[in-house]
Amino acid sequence: MTIKTLISVDELSSLLGGRDLVVLDCRFYLTDLEKGARVYQESHIPGAIFVDLHTQLAGTETEFTGRHPLPLEVEFSEQLASWGIDPNSQIVVYDDMGGAFAARAWWMLAQQGLSVRVLDGGFPEWRRSEKQVTVDVPDVALSKDKIEVSYPWLIQEDQIVSNFESNQYILIDARMQDRFNGENENMDPVAGHIPGALNRPFFDNLNEQQVFKSEEQLKGEFEVLLNAEHNVDIEDSSSVSSLVHYCGSGVTACHNVLAMNQVGIEAKYVYVGSWSQWAKRMVKMMESH
Repeated sequence: MTIKTLISVDELSSLLGGRDLVVLDCRFYLTDLEKGARVYQESHIPGAIFVDLHTQLAGTETEFTGRHPLPLEVEFSEQLASWGIDPNSQIVVYDDMGGAFAARAWWMLAQQGLSVRVLDGGFPEWRRSEKQVTVDVPDVALSKDKIEVSYPWLIQEDQIVSNFESNQYILIDARMQDRFNGENENMDPVAGHIPGALNRPFFDNLNEQQVFKSEEQLKGEFEVLLNAEHNVDIEDSSSVSSLVHYCGSGVTACHNVLAMNQVGIEAKYVYVGSWSQWAKRMVKMMESH
């Protein structure tokens, strides 16, 4: 299945007002969980619905999960209905961080078989292009045609553990290099990365304007990354099916999945627990010795 990825501001502008269009504003700030709602109220793309990543694109963190576990399937199904999403919806998601958070919504929606794209450049690009903004909050009719939610692209912790013996997966860590190297860790109790993982900071997918790099440039960079240690042929779907992405809490990992699909690499899988779950595992191991 070919997965849709990006949409330009001009393309989205031409679609506004369409009957099946659903626009989701996914702006999110990890150090200020209320800021996303505030900036949405100040201005947003006409018709956009505010989505709270922390509570609507994630379940409740426990001692056994990462920071942003997936919501229960039945709860996310209800959430989709509340946004007016049905199987015919044409969904566009955006943020103001180059797609870092919108990509999580995209990944969750795409695996339901829905048509969803990320606004390239997000809200900043929309403003730079002098497109219309509003403070009006849309009235959303509850969808009567509910989506039956499942998460076939989710990788669990036990699969990562068993991978040390099976070597089934190639792990790609989307965090910045200093966190990957264990040089800077202000979020989790243990620094470092899962042994054997490659590092592809999600921000490397973007140019200085936080717009995605050209497909040619992205494809070349992924080819270098995967050939360096694993000799993966990015044109071979059976070869790239082993790729599993992770990050701090299963959010920005989705950005690398998006970027790979943008250049025709069939990426899907995310270890959602990511380093925030793995670090808890490491702490328990240290405490037991």
